Amino acid sequence: MPLRVVARAQYLSEGVEQMRRVDYHATHMVKAVKGLELHPNAWTQVTINGAGVKIRERNKDEAIKWFGEWAAPLIDGLGPRRKVLIPIPSSSTVRNSEPNYRTKILCDAIGARMQRPASVAPILRWRRPMIPSRQGGPRDPHALYPELILIGPITAGDCILVDDVETTGGHFIAAAWALMDLERTPSLAVTCGRTLHRQLDDPFIVADEELDISR
Repeated sequence: MPLRVVARAQYLSEGVEQMRRVDYHATHMVKAVKGLELHPNAWTQVTINGAGVKIRERNKDEAIKWFGEWAAPLIDGLGPRRKVLIPIPSSSTVRNSEPNYRTKILCDAIGARMQRPASVAPILRWRRPMIPSRQGGPRDPHALYPELILIGPITAGDCILVDDVETTGGHFIAAAWALMDLERTPSLAVTCGRTLHRQLDDPFIVADEELDISR
């Protein structure tokens, strides 16, 4: 059973031997969406809805809006049924956490720009704080799935998973399994950055991926 994953750009979380300017641009944009600190003198030029914009440290939170502008028409194009945007929880997001984590904010930005009916459902939580993947935390869906809980019902509609970065797909798979426990198989997963440790000809054109979410 496949889950389609669509990414905005390649994320070179580790530099390659000959980094090109376009590689820096794509990685810089993803870092801005993630909320990571940017070099104060660095900037990236990206195209949003046909217009060029510059992302810098001082305006990096605007990148959330620009990501929403990219993702909203993509999800609208799936059809008229209501869409339920479900953020992948951050590593510190547990049962009683406030719904103010980065991926929830990304979902809000997408939903605010959609033309078709949509809602945001921050219902996924970790049983306990997790070690972030970048610090050696688990990426295996079999290790992640038992740590996920659902804290509320899911409204009717097609479920769309949203994360800032996808590397192995383990978080998307584990989240899909949690939703499938309620007989709600997600229709799509959307992410800003896809970590690929090889250069693409154009890092802003990332081929769609299909994750096997069968159990």
